Amino acid sequence: MLSKPLLLTIDALGLQAWQMHDCELTLLASFAPGEATAVRAWLSARRRRESCRILVNLADEAYEIEDLPRVRGADRRALLARRTAAWFPHPEFARACALGPAPDGRKGFERVLFAGLERGDELRPWLEAIRAGGARISRLIPAASLVPLVLAATGQAATSAGPQLVAGFGRAGLRISLVADGHTQFSRLVGHGTLADATHSGAWLEEVERTRDYLLAQHRLPDERSVPIRMLETPDRLQEPPRATDAAPQRPGEAPAFLSPSADGNKLDHSAADGQPDFDRRLLLALAHAPVDLGWRPPSLRKQGGALALALAPRTLALAGIGAAIVLGCGVWYVEHEAAAAEAAGRAARLQPATEPPPPAIDPPLAALEPGPPQPAAPPPCPAPEVQRPVSAAADLPAPRRIDGILLRPDGEALVWLDGTLTSARKAGLQLAGGGEAALSPAHARHTRLRAGDRWTAPEQPMATSPAPPSPSARTLPAVPDDGPGASPASATTTP
Repeated sequence: MLSKPLLLTIDALGLQAWQMHDCELTLLASFAPGEATAVRAWLSARRRRESCRILVNLADEAYEIEDLPRVRGADRRALLARRTAAWFPHPEFARACALGPAPDGRKGFERVLFAGLERGDELRPWLEAIRAGGARISRLIPAASLVPLVLAATGQAATSAGPQLVAGFGRAGLRISLVADGHTQFSRLVGHGTLADATHSGAWLEEVERTRDYLLAQHRLPDERSVPIRMLETPDRLQEPPRATDAAPQRPGEAPAFLSPSADGNKLDHSAADGQPDFDRRLLLALAHAPVDLGWRPPSLRKQGGALALALAPRTLALAGIGAAIVLGCGVWYVEHEAAAAEAAGRAARLQPATEPPPPAIDPPLAALEPGPPQPAAPPPCPAPEVQRPVSAAADLPAPRRIDGILLRPDGEALVWLDGTLTSARKAGLQLAGGGEAALSPAHARHTRLRAGDRWTAPEQPMATSPAPPSPSARTLPAVPDDGPGASPASATTTP
């Protein structure tokens, strides 16, 4: 069975620890201001990681309203975070709440309420002691955020659809709040306004009027009609306000409306022995039933666990459910697929015929073991004819030779250096190109010009081992060596 969470209240008078037992509030411990060490020791003696909800009822609160561009997603979160940090020095103790479209009718803008503490020095030591004591904080809600829940529990929320002032006396003083459309748009705590003083003094009504005049000056209340005032107290516990006179008549609707005993849905005992005011008890009951997304979300508290995680939207839950179903379906399909594959492999192994063993070796008969007549020797195998491999034509071609220089003799003969060897251009299959320049041309390609630095492949000379037979109708003249400037070709053939 899950235990009830601790309900802790922090105000200017210290810290109190409450818990619900049989639908009744029970005071467990009370600590004065500056006893944070005692709170830590008290929590350390209790169950580890005990859940607790904290109600903050301090006076250092501020409320700011601003019209911002309407954006969504990460841009909206970043914009609200920047504006919250601009309004409050401790953004971890502040929150932003959308109030709807801008009242002046501008499109693309929304009205946002920023509420939080201006100083966190009084609250921070208590939070550090609670965390050091091993407790797990699941809610951190200011008292002003719980006023709409208290008003709804009394059954008076539907009596006025517009803005209304709600006041109640607590241990820390008189709290006056402006509630409209289910949100607290302004709240102040009057420390010197106690219930004991209100029983014999009407100063509490003056504080309510001061609050109303301030809101009218800030244009947070409509001027055309009066604002109802709801007092979360029975009229027998407060001094009756002065009646209206002819000299200073009250406008209709300005007289405060007290909480009737029949409308008290919580049936609180006004004669409680602990002396706790009714308004504080109503706040504790609202804290026990407060939703997760109400209150502050400091980063230090978000790391404690999932209790302070933001509530997931229905669309997020639906997408998460679809993703989980897909993953589960893929896992089932994989298991069934592997099982089917294993079953098919086993069936194939059962249907495959067994391999027949080789027949046993038969011993030869005794007659085969006796030596017989000698068999003639087999003729030696004929040698295989040698296959003549074709010789590549590229291997027979001479390698290209570099033209290192060209020399033009005065008699018109051209000499060429091929790879450092001086020879006649005609022997190399070249001839002097026209134009008066030092260039040579092959005999079969007169348009090609070869200069110093080019490469030249001499034409293939006929093999000397197989000279062609001379023709009977031709006479061959002896070759004249080309050793001088007027040398003639190596051979000449004339036809009679």
